[in-house]
Amino acid sequence: MDNKKWINYFDNISNKYNLKMNKNNTIVIFIDGKDITKSSKHNLIIENKNSFNDILEQTVKYFSQELECISILGVDEVSFIINDWKKLEEFIPLRKYRAHDLVSIFSQRFYKYFNDRYSNGPVYWHCKCSNIPKGKIKSYIKFRSLTILELNLTYYLKRKNFKNAGNINLAEKKQKCEEFSDYKEFKKIENGKLYISDQKIDIESFLNDKIVKLPETIREENITFLDITNL
Repeated sequence: MDNKKWINYFDNISNKYNLKMNKNNTIVIFIDGKDITKSSKHNLIIENKNSFNDILEQTVKYFSQELECISILGVDEVSFIINDWKKLEEFIPLRKYRAHDLVSIFSQRFYKYFNDRYSNGPVYWHCKCSNIPKGKIKSYIKFRSLTILELNLTYYLKRKNFKNAGNINLAEKKQKCEEFSDYKEFKKIENGKLYISDQKIDIESFLNDKIVKLPETIREENITFLDITNL
């Protein structure tokens, strides 16, 4: 009896910080690369074949299709927005869906899929999950797109050896980026990329209740644009 009390005591402590996911709400699984933007080993801007950008997009498409969910990605991060709990249960069968367990299993599967394809790794990932109300999906996407824009512009300027890029406001960041001739290509992806399952969708149109499908990125073997200087 005493042993059972001790077990229950420590189980209760563990579960206190292991949030139970609500199946009546949307679940968001957020992944971002560990120390990726600080490293000169990975260039997150170029879009040629087998680049970081290419492999991340392949990985996101796979998970989005398997979960039949919405995903938004940019820089080194992605959010999976899942409404269909049945698909999640098929993909990650668990007896109880708690945050720690879900994050642990999902991040390992994401890590394996990405690193099996990326030759410049390994890349490690932070992972978080949370519930959001079903009516807040567009608000979440808008929020993430703005975050991705800020991160993208900061990263772009850092690759151009612009000092203190993280300490200037968004308007000034955009103004500084416009000074570089190759920014017009980078500008196409600065707000992130949105997928519904494995189909790329225009973000602005989606936020305005329209589904506009976009073509996949044409990727070349060699870099033909973006004059990027190493950090």
